[in-house]
Amino acid sequence: MSEFTLPAVTLPRTATAGEVLTVLNAETGATSVVLVDERQRPSFTVDRTRFLLQLSGAYGHALHARRPAARLADPPRPVPRTVPAIAALRAAGAEDERVYDDLVVVDEVGRCLGIVRVADLIRAMSR
Repeated sequence: MSEFTLPAVTLPRTATAGEVLTVLNAETGATSVVLVDERQRPSFTVDRTRFLLQLSGAYGHALHARRPAARLADPPRPVPRTVPAIAALRAAGAEDERVYDDLVVVDEVGRCLGIVRVADLIRAMSR
C-alpha cells in the first residue's frame, strides 16, 4: 500500500463544516478530508464531491457551516498499511454506494497514515 499512499488532509473530528470547506478550498487536489480523534485515529471521512453538493443546495451553507462536519461525513474505510493492493481493491468494492471513496491507511494501532485513491488502485491493477 505504501506506493499508493498519499498524505491525508486531516482535521479534528470536532471540526465544523465551515472549517472543512476552508480546507477543501485551500487544498484543491484533495478528494477527501479525514476527521481524526485526539490519537490520530480516523473517525469520519468527508468526501469532497458529496460534501460540496450538500453545501451548495438551497440554504446548504447556512444550514451546515457552523455545525459539526461529522453530520455530513461517512464512516472511514480503513485498510492496514501492510494489505496487498488487490485486498484493498476488494475492500473498496464492499459497499456499492461508496466504491470510489478514498481508503484510509492506518498503522498497527489504527492511526491515520494517509489515504489511497481507489482510482489509483484501479489504474495500477489494470496494467
